[in-house]
Amino acid sequence: MPSLIFVHGAWHSPEYWSKVIPAFKQQGYRCFAPQLDFCGTAQPVDSLASSVNQIQTLIAEETILGNDVVLINHSFGGSAGCTSVKGFTQKDPSRLTPNSGKVIGIIQLCAFMPRSDLSLYDMVDITRVFHHSGPDGWEIIDQDPEALFYNDLPPEDVQFWKSRLLKHSSATFKDAVNVYPGWADVPVSYIFCKKDGAIPLQIQEAMVEGAKEAGASITTKSLDTGHSPFLSKTEETIGAIVESLNTLQGQ
Repeated sequence: MPSLIFVHGAWHSPEYWSKVIPAFKQQGYRCFAPQLDFCGTAQPVDSLASSVNQIQTLIAEETILGNDVVLINHSFGGSAGCTSVKGFTQKDPSRLTPNSGKVIGIIQLCAFMPRSDLSLYDMVDITRVFHHSGPDGWEIIDQDPEALFYNDLPPEDVQFWKSRLLKHSSATFKDAVNVYPGWADVPVSYIFCKKDGAIPLQIQEAMVEGAKEAGASITTKSLDTGHSPFLSKTEETIGAIVESLNTLQGQ
């Protein structure tokens, strides 16, 4: 069994994986869900580098034990997660030790597909995004988070999860240096979220098509959910991840 690293998205925390991870631990998987520095820090960070380093430290610790690794990235977590596989794959084993494990695949849950030398802001139409950079280094959400992240949750759950959102460092959305298209180095399973209010389906599809045109090996699945399927349709999300793991392990 590969070790699983669950990577949360912008403004979020590992708590959002709390309904999913126990199911995989029960199956015997080693699971990790770090709080990444791109949000939730006392002061905003100045790049994506520290978050990538956090994930790469986990990957190094697992692969040196001989364990293979799969990353499960959500939303902006795709930028950090995909970047982090650099040097830990069969295609590029430059950071691996002899007889170690390796990253064998990536699961993208309505997640960004980073490109070399392009920041998140370089990849999107800034006139249509739902957030902007504040003067204090934090990214400001301009719309109701319910419509963006929780449009298929009951009202009481919406209020709870809205209260758990964290500040997000603007600089990480503008970082074009510390990004890498790791999706080109390993097989990818992309899970579309058809009712996503934050990253609309057509944008998810366009990112996948662009990556395929660049030579990526990608299989796809779809969930009829909003941006946070691990909260709204937990069992379906677990099932989609299990299917993705089986596909990746069979490649």
